[in-house]
Amino acid sequence: MAGIFEKPNRVIENQKYFQAHVNQPLWRRGSAVRGGFVSLYFGIVGVGLLGSTYLMFAKLIPGKK
Repeated sequence: MAGIFEKPNRVIENQKYFQAHVNQPLWRRGSAVRGGFVSLYFGIVGVGLLGSTYLMFAKLIPGKK
């Protein structure tokens, strides 16, 4: 339990890091793990959009046979 409560306070360090003027979007800053989750999210959304577009153009517009 001592490891949970004895962690250093890094609020000021994180605040300076995220508020620095860098030519990078805010959602791209941070750890690599966060970047992986963002990439995974956009990948899932992209596959969903492509799947629905395929369904619309290839299946629904020509009609059922």
